Amino acid sequence: MVFMIPVWIAFLQTRISVSEIAIYVSVSFFTQLVLELPTGALADMIGKRKTIALAYFVDSIQYLLFGFAWLFPQFMVLAVISGLGEALRSGSLEAMVYDSLKQDKKEGLFQKVMAKQGTRFQIGLVISTILGGFMASRWTQLPYVASGIFLMVAALVSLHMVEPIIDSDKFTLRNYLRQIKWGTIEAFKTVSHRYMSLYYIAVGAITWMCATYFNDYILIDLGFVAEHRGVIAGALRLINVALIYKLLTNENIFNFRRTIWFFPILMVGALLPGWWLSGEWGIPFVGMAMMASTARWILLGKYTNAAFESKYRATAISTLSMAIGVVYVITIPLSGLVMARWGDTRLIYTLLGALSLLIIPPLAYKVLNNNDYEK
Repeated sequence: MVFMIPVWIAFLQTRISVSEIAIYVSVSFFTQLVLELPTGALADMIGKRKTIALAYFVDSIQYLLFGFAWLFPQFMVLAVISGLGEALRSGSLEAMVYDSLKQDKKEGLFQKVMAKQGTRFQIGLVISTILGGFMASRWTQLPYVASGIFLMVAALVSLHMVEPIIDSDKFTLRNYLRQIKWGTIEAFKTVSHRYMSLYYIAVGAITWMCATYFNDYILIDLGFVAEHRGVIAGALRLINVALIYKLLTNENIFNFRRTIWFFPILMVGALLPGWWLSGEWGIPFVGMAMMASTARWILLGKYTNAAFESKYRATAISTLSMAIGVVYVITIPLSGLVMARWGDTRLIYTLLGALSLLIIPPLAYKVLNNNDYEK
């Protein structure tokens, strides 16, 4: 129930400049980047339930304050709070689901469980995205207040989760630093893991930039008002739900090999034509970019989680998220300069499509030729 999705870019445009928006987003992800490994290690050692609940509480406070901020320094403070919340949650949710299933000897169901959760998540986004545009047209701050309230509810619900039993060390500074070290090593411990992690980082960085920033921006550049953006984004997410349920969870269609080739095809097809998009013709391409981000969590998450030991799983996943954050923090400010010069996100889409074409297929080839996952 994140009601601000269709309006947050337009909201920021009324308060700060295009370059400052890019800085705001970058600071948020830089904060997440710095805190990824410490919070991932903390989750492995003191319990994921506590860090997940704290993450939702921090996010709730951030959204409740966001709608009433006006000055750039205020948004910088909120960016740091947002990054802290994301870092606390990153990796912990997936790892907790996988550890719970593994404890019950049902880890083979991880992809289906995550797909069902993804379906519910997308349904929530469909509802909140459609409503968000109409909320903002009646009271500008309403989407942020409503999002904050629902996130507070999520924090309270998270406290009732049951923590799976895993092999954890007693919390000490020495153990804490050792957890970070070995969790990082876990993500790159073999050639197979190394290429898979690099592939996940490349796919994750590009799709996450689109999901959290450029997809919302391009709908504005395509000429749609807030109410229409909410309906369009909601409809695209509804299609996402249908495809997740009917297609992405079908292991006969999406085995490991087809999954690896699916992403470069989808990403290049969605992003490369961006410069030439206009009006309604751009909607299907935005939808494909959304699909790539959703599929990353569901399809690739299965293989990364299966590869990592439970003791270091959240830390290893946070390592990959941290690397994604590095790319994000470097790229978004550069995109802000490009957009300030040319004033359009469509060029960014095309540049990301060209980058996908150059990087993702070679990594896909390496993953498939150094592959322990099908075994």
